[in-house]
Amino acid sequence: MLVFTVLVLALSANAQSPVDKPSESETTLAKKVDPKLHADAVRLVEVSGAKQHLQDNLEKMVNEAQKAMMDKCQGCAPEFGKEWKRRFLERTNINDYLDVYVRAYEKYFTNAEINELIVLQKETSKTAVPSPALKERLTAVMPELMADAIGDCGKIGAKLGAQIGAEIEREHPEYMKPPANSTRP
Repeated sequence: MLVFTVLVLALSANAQSPVDKPSESETTLAKKVDPKLHADAVRLVEVSGAKQHLQDNLEKMVNEAQKAMMDKCQGCAPEFGKEWKRRFLERTNINDYLDVYVRAYEKYFTNAEINELIVLQKETSKTAVPSPALKERLTAVMPELMADAIGDCGKIGAKLGAQIGAEIEREHPEYMKPPANSTRP
């Protein structure tokens, strides 16, 4: 559910902002990650059910992003928004968003902490409680982890959204209305 919430925020807040380069965390972590830590972080994302949450809720999230974009783009005809949504859904790679979480877990947690989180995710009991050390660690890192994840997911959505928006504008200039106070030949 945490991943879903972050993606809703990221997609809707950054539907059409341009993004050019990977974040510092993407480039530094790509070079230094321990293969075991990476495998465990991937496993944590898998057992969290994040992929299923995204698949189940992608259209809703993209609807919210489309609405936010159309609210900002006063010159966009409804056809623009419909085409943008269609292309965004078609081109979205859920694994790109899941990779953000893998990198975040690699950055903020040790192998032992990730393995404890995996055990907690697998617990069917509502009484599953993290160890005092993990609880303290979660409290300490969650604000920064969430900020990184929201930011990096937002960059992915923003880059794709901006690319699609530019394509539609080139291919369908008729989808762009002139501003109310201008005269167009």
